Amino acid sequence: MTDVVSFDGTHLAVSTWGAEDAPLVVLVHGLGMSTSSWGEVPDRLAGTCRVVAYDLRGHAGSGPAGTGRYRLASHAADLAAVLDHVRRGGEQVTLVGHSLGGAILLEHVATAGDGHVAGAVFAGSGGSAVTVPGLPAHGLPAPVGAVVRAAWLGLLLLGVRAGRRLRGWDAVTDRVSRRWAFAPHEPAELVARARADFLATRPRALAGTVLASISHDGQRLAPALTAPAVVVHGGQDNEVPDDDARRLLDALPAGELVSLPRSGHMLPLTDPEVVAGQVARLIRRTQQERTG
Repeated sequence: MTDVVSFDGTHLAVSTWGAEDAPLVVLVHGLGMSTSSWGEVPDRLAGTCRVVAYDLRGHAGSGPAGTGRYRLASHAADLAAVLDHVRRGGEQVTLVGHSLGGAILLEHVATAGDGHVAGAVFAGSGGSAVTVPGLPAHGLPAPVGAVVRAAWLGLLLLGVRAGRRLRGWDAVTDRVSRRWAFAPHEPAELVARARADFLATRPRALAGTVLASISHDGQRLAPALTAPAVVVHGGQDNEVPDDDARRLLDALPAGELVSLPRSGHMLPLTDPEVVAGQVARLIRRTQQERTG
């Protein structure tokens, strides 16, 4: 594991798999998750790719946010810092975002462009971060908006801390996790794994990132991603409804949809062979296009 320092001093825990001279893949996980939420995906890709995954700021092995706090722009700058650390010269990268990771991916491309992006895979992601209507402070005068946002942050922190008190109530927390992130038939051990990740995340990281996300429309940034993209969508995903996946697909200049009718939201855990397979297929396609 490597420690990468982002723009505001935040320390990011970075893990790598595979050969140094293989095509580069960078994985960006979702809200409240960690590198471990990619399950078997890194190992499945490691035979043909150089795979890099990192914990988001305030999550798992990464440190709490520095002065940039938990804005989506800060998460995108963290991705840029990781890319600066792992890319060699003009090396192209295939970016893979799960859930919130898709929104971070799009924010990064909107800021840095996509000249360095060979392709992108959205796994269980509509690119819009959190599916909540716009923040009530939107459009208010700056001083009033700041007060409203502070109130929201306080409420979100209260909710997260209350949820952490249910840590020992596995039956309750697993039921909630399954309702939002898994299809009914998906394995209980994977539900427990995702729940443990979420409850271990720093409350301020959860609350701050949610606050930044609920007024963020990542889909409006999708046209900036001109590289080939694949949207892998679970038909039983309650976090990313079919309409959200379709809207993202329509906004991407070069997107295609792969549907998994029986799957939920946590595709890297439940369907690693599909996620890894689509990443590998996209890399083969983009390599062929570059070599003519």
